[in-house]
Amino acid sequence: MAAPFKMGYPAGLTPVHFIRLELRQGGKLVSDNFYWRGVEEENYRALRTLPKVAIDASTTAERRGDRWFLTTTLSNASQTPALMVRLKAVREKTGDRILPAIYSDGYVPLMPGEKRVITTELRDADTRGEKPRIVVEGFNVARAEN
Repeated sequence: MAAPFKMGYPAGLTPVHFIRLELRQGGKLVSDNFYWRGVEEENYRALRTLPKVAIDASTTAERRGDRWFLTTTLSNASQTPALMVRLKAVREKTGDRILPAIYSDGYVPLMPGEKRVITTELRDADTRGEKPRIVVEGFNVARAEN
């Protein structure tokens, strides 16, 4: 099967670089895919040298009936990509993870200057009487709690 298009790469790329593919219909985003690629096939060692990134995160929590709805805004103000950024819903006092939790998105990249909003839904019964909060983690992310 022939490839639908051939990717061309400019000279002088870093040992590992990033590719974002977006599929749009009109102005509406239909699909967003993010990849990392090594100049040398299957060599991603340069990822280990990425500095830690402090992600700015703010979360609002609202209880409606027997459910909690949390909206977290993530922002990368650094000059370094933040990879595999993920949220974790935890109990406010104990820090125990709240499961199950439904996230609008999982492991996301945040390029320099990029913002993203992720929503989390969980049942009040699963909080065991504690208010939920969000912890932000990732491959090269300095852990953040809010």
